[in-house]
Amino acid sequence: MTNNWLNQYSLPKLNCLVPVYGSGDDAGNYTEVWLDDGHKILDRRRTRTVLKHLAAFMGISSRPQKTPWSRDKQSQLPPIILGPDTVLVPLRLRRPRNRDEGGTGYVVANKIIRCEPYTEGPYRSRLYLRGDQVLPCLLRLNTLLMRLAQAREALQARQMTYRDLKAAAYACESSHLLLGPDGNATPVQVIERRQDLIVLRQENHKPPGLSY
Repeated sequence: MTNNWLNQYSLPKLNCLVPVYGSGDDAGNYTEVWLDDGHKILDRRRTRTVLKHLAAFMGISSRPQKTPWSRDKQSQLPPIILGPDTVLVPLRLRRPRNRDEGGTGYVVANKIIRCEPYTEGPYRSRLYLRGDQVLPCLLRLNTLLMRLAQAREALQARQMTYRDLKAAAYACESSHLLLGPDGNATPVQVIERRQDLIVLRQENHKPPGLSY
């Protein structure tokens, strides 16, 4: 179908990216895009390429190396943070015919309803996603749950970093000087705005050279 699904569908609908092979005489290495309304879109690019396109669309890197949530000497791919509340979990979803064709798919963590053991063919677990979709996985349930826990930790670390940066930016933007009737300037911070009312907090220190 289309490779421009990002321009046609809302990104928050994304459930997962699943590596698949073409059927019949089509031996192509493609990606199924699962949406939380139950639809599946065939993107005729390999999953690694789709992931890079998605990351570029979001203005992030598809291969984060040094992040607050990366682990030293980890053998598996790290989670990919798409936004303040969205993390992609890399999972083994198929056995590739050739090593360079890839077997890793990416699941949006907050679209997972539950997981359970599952034994059919090479699969050892399965995930129930929004939109009544069921995704088989090659990982055993304990390993799958551990990957999901790592993804939650990564998202929490990202949220803490974002809060720290936001607080630092707010402190810089909300620092002001209040000029009193005696001509002295007092450092204050704007802590709340209520329509025409501004709530200020006085700083405990006074920078030198600010008294007139």
